[in-house]
Amino acid sequence: MARRALVVDDDAVSRLVLSHMLRGLDWSVEQAADSPEAAARVGEADFDLVISDFRLPSGTGVDVLHAVERSRRPAPFLLITGIIEHSTLPPETADRLAGQLTKPVSSDTLRTVLGRLFPPSAS
Repeated sequence: MARRALVVDDDAVSRLVLSHMLRGLDWSVEQAADSPEAAARVGEADFDLVISDFRLPSGTGVDVLHAVERSRRPAPFLLITGIIEHSTLPPETADRLAGQLTKPVSSDTLRTVLGRLFPPSAS
């Protein structure tokens, strides 16, 4: 059974590219365009991973993180930031993240982070 991810980004192209990269790594992917939609999805379903852009039209990725933390089964949370947001996140927020990715996210970077979060099972 494929792992499930939620990708949150208001930019449709960025959302589609990240979703495509995840599907290429055998993930099942759902998408949300803003923080209220993401909060609703994590309240309705369990995800193995949530990836959110920092800047959203109706809040920030930190709002999505709060929704994930309140969900019945909190998933690891990756925040996608630009260089400016990356350097300005308070340590207490950064410490709650499973990881932080800087735009543009490469498939190699994504694969490395996923390998760290979800190591292959020993056969």
